[in-house]
Amino acid sequence: MDYALAFARHFSRLVWLLMDQPDALDEQKAALRALVTLSEQGPVAMKVVDGQLAVNGEVLPPALTGVQALRTLFVGHAVAEMLVDIGAQPADLVGTARVLATVAVTGDDGREVDSKLRAIAPRSVRVVFRRTTAEVDPHMVQAFTAVDQPHSTADQAFVELEAATSLSAASRLLDQIIVSVEEHTRANDGPAAADALAKVVAAEAAQTDPELKRAFAAAVRRLSKPTALRAVAAVLPRRRDRIDDYLAVLARTGDAGAEALIEQLTAAQALSERRIFFDALVRLKAGTATLIHMLGDPRWYVARNAADLLGELRAVEADGRLAQLLTHEDERVRRAAAHALGKLATPAALAALRKALVDPLPDVRALAAGGLAIRRGAPSAGTLLRALEDEADGEVQLAILRALGRVGTAEAVLRLAKAAEQSPNPFKRKTSTYRIAAIQGLGEARTPAALAALQSFAGDRDREVREAVARALAAAAKPEPTTLA
Repeated sequence: MDYALAFARHFSRLVWLLMDQPDALDEQKAALRALVTLSEQGPVAMKVVDGQLAVNGEVLPPALTGVQALRTLFVGHAVAEMLVDIGAQPADLVGTARVLATVAVTGDDGREVDSKLRAIAPRSVRVVFRRTTAEVDPHMVQAFTAVDQPHSTADQAFVELEAATSLSAASRLLDQIIVSVEEHTRANDGPAAADALAKVVAAEAAQTDPELKRAFAAAVRRLSKPTALRAVAAVLPRRRDRIDDYLAVLARTGDAGAEALIEQLTAAQALSERRIFFDALVRLKAGTATLIHMLGDPRWYVARNAADLLGELRAVEADGRLAQLLTHEDERVRRAAAHALGKLATPAALAALRKALVDPLPDVRALAAGGLAIRRGAPSAGTLLRALEDEADGEVQLAILRALGRVGTAEAVLRLAKAAEQSPNPFKRKTSTYRIAAIQGLGEARTPAALAALQSFAGDRDREVREAVARALAAAAKPEPTTLA
């Protein structure tokens, strides 16, 4: 396995640099970059075999820089094996390397290094230690070997964990639970893994002792692997009565939890499941960076879903990328982008929506008009008035009239009053629908001039128009609803 040998060579060099050349930051970064790239090709297992350092069963040439030093450290720290997951995280790799680069303590069987690794809780790198029982108090054997005797289920570990008062006891029990969760995920038993994770997160939140709370936090970090979080996210549609418990896990794990939800949303086939994942992401208010990246996905539905979510999250940092989607070849993506931009109301979003008023798709033009009226008194009235003169589609015209009402400038109110009038020319008569949209716009405006214009149509010949006026005046008499900026 060429990638594994190359990985071990770079890891050995990184440890050596951390020990002998701690100021060589550029070389350390270069070694770390190489490790991250190589780990994407597959998992790695390193151990000492017959006095030599081996990786995935193949012996490393001892003449390579750092190999002998790493072999010595493995022996001194009582390391039985170091396991690196595929796609290992940079922080886990460098954190583990720093801990291993410390001087070994004679006779402690690697306990100091083990403690340091527990503190940083790497999720994608695991170090297994050899334990000896020589010169150990028989009464302490159970305490030191409990981690190697897994419970039949995690339930018993949780029962004992509730009664645990010492850091060492809680840490050993949490190790058992972590092993149980990993076994459940490997066996595709998502509900069991999700339930255990939810219990750990809830217990961490309830913990008041600072030391024990740190132990729980370290366990959560170790459990926050993509496979486990995918199991939690996937169970949401099947366990709707426990959605709050599972969302607590995904919220606690930040962007990693959000990415697991996004992955499920992208893969979901049923509309009901997509709705659940969509609503969960909105509640988490996380994963913005991942969603922005997804806007460039070649699959139209992925880009559309990402645009919808970014709009719901009011992710103003996405305005530039969303604006680019207004030129997307798929009209469904353009429609989602216009809808999202209308919720952001940034200068870049408004500029993009003005250009979208000439989109070939009427739905996009209507959404652009609505988005331009996001704030009362916005300097978009002139743009909307010009668009109304040029617009031929009836539905888009109605959307522009309503948008003019929300803008509410004097110029907009004057144009709405004119639009609400019936033409005396029988060949240019307006439909009731068009006039009612103008009436609704006047009701939205709520200015004295708009209310006066409404009163002038109270006795209109058209019954539907009169009823629309009555509704608009009644609504205007109520306090204006508060809107979030």
